[in-house]
Amino acid sequence: MGNLIKQSKIIYLFLTVSFISLASCSKNEVIAKQEVEETDLVFESFILEKKNNPYLKEDVVFNIDNGSISGTLKTYFFNSIPTFTTNAQSVKIDNLEQVSASSTVDFRTPITYSLKSESGATKTYTVNISWDDALAHIYIETEGAAPIVSKDDYLNAKLTIDGQSKYEDRVFEFSENARIKGRGNSTWAWPKKPFKIKLDSKETLVSHKDALSRLLPEKDWVLLADYQDGVHLLNNVAFTIGRMLDMPFTNTIIPVELTLNGNYLGVYGLTEQLEIKTNRVNVGKDGLLLELDQYYDEDWQFRSANYNLPVMVKDPDLDTQAELDAIKSEWNTFEALVASNDFPNNNYLDFIDGESIAKYFIVNMLTSNQEINHPKSTYLHKTATGKYTMGPLWDFDWAYGFEGSSRHFSNPNKDLFWTDAKAGTTFFKKLMLTDPKIKVLIKEHWLDFTSNHLDDLMDYIDEHAFIIKGAKARNLNMWNNGLVTDELIMKQWLQNRVLYINNYINNF
Repeated sequence: MGNLIKQSKIIYLFLTVSFISLASCSKNEVIAKQEVEETDLVFESFILEKKNNPYLKEDVVFNIDNGSISGTLKTYFFNSIPTFTTNAQSVKIDNLEQVSASSTVDFRTPITYSLKSESGATKTYTVNISWDDALAHIYIETEGAAPIVSKDDYLNAKLTIDGQSKYEDRVFEFSENARIKGRGNSTWAWPKKPFKIKLDSKETLVSHKDALSRLLPEKDWVLLADYQDGVHLLNNVAFTIGRMLDMPFTNTIIPVELTLNGNYLGVYGLTEQLEIKTNRVNVGKDGLLLELDQYYDEDWQFRSANYNLPVMVKDPDLDTQAELDAIKSEWNTFEALVASNDFPNNNYLDFIDGESIAKYFIVNMLTSNQEINHPKSTYLHKTATGKYTMGPLWDFDWAYGFEGSSRHFSNPNKDLFWTDAKAGTTFFKKLMLTDPKIKVLIKEHWLDFTSNHLDDLMDYIDEHAFIIKGAKARNLNMWNNGLVTDELIMKQWLQNRVLYINNYINNF
């Protein structure tokens, strides 16, 4: 009898456990069935509203269909704030919560939104962008459709600027006296020509619609052809480094597309003319802008006494030989201190700003811009009573390993200075690498740059390359001269150059 009772209890326990297990399985099946079959989880709308994205010309409404969000967006606005409505409890991208009309999204990369309901059901939406890759476009018509054949004689012109929503649309009629001519030295001989634009009044040619443009209004503007720049980043990156180092009067370049007399010419860089003006090199009406350049082609110029440097007065225009003689005397006094046997233990830093020497070295060293050896395109500025200051920066087409190899982004370990005794080599090597005080400044600014700005520089390259990608391809179809066009090669070269400089500076 006892055994029978025990068996009954065991059977009852087994049946109870089996029932609970079956009930549990049935409940899980229901939950799973609910998760699979819940099809009402949706994005109801997805819009880029102008009020949250002020550079947009109008709201951009995206289509939503079968797990896909699709629409057209200009490459300028890859960082945008979407406004969306959904019945989901949460919306995420890569596990980051997204808030409608608040969260900024970088649409350059593949985007997948994950929606989740209160019950735990999920649904994903992929974003498909049809990119409008047109840059701000400048249309120039010369009077009578005359060709631009001179660097000296201006032609009257009409300018029409299509700002592509990011910049203001502008028209300068013939009656407003816009003029254009050629410019450059070796660059003027290339098939794709650079130009200079002169206006009768101070204007910003390409200005932001809803923010203060970095290109401040003046009369003279430059269109750089970038014929020897396959990545269309050589000058842009150098100038960006200069701004990161807080070098005064460093230019800004805006990439544009150019059509001249109905002929599409590709990508150009719109930038400021180097000149003494309030919104350019602001050193006052009695200030000075000098250029050291072996072309030696300005109206007022002299060869320096100790190093035979080709010193030219870029600005202002002089009236008398006596004015040039005064400039020459001051320069030679400074240069004599650099040439002296007691350099650097003399008062040469009373004549030139030491910080600017260090920063100028860093920019040229990082970009391997060896033009200072000739010298070419090397500028200094000063106020009437102030010190010489290195800069502004200019002309990096032959930098990044091109000099001596005819190939950009070659030999990242090449020394900045040459072994032969060129005038620029002798002068600048002594000025930049002999004084322990300058070496300390170089170390300090280099450490700050690599610690606080190098990653931003790489991000700038990525952003700029993305924005100009379509225009760069159109330009390449017209002007394919075998240059390196991949910005990733440029980034890797810069990273290798940084490693080289770290070792170079550590061995000062």
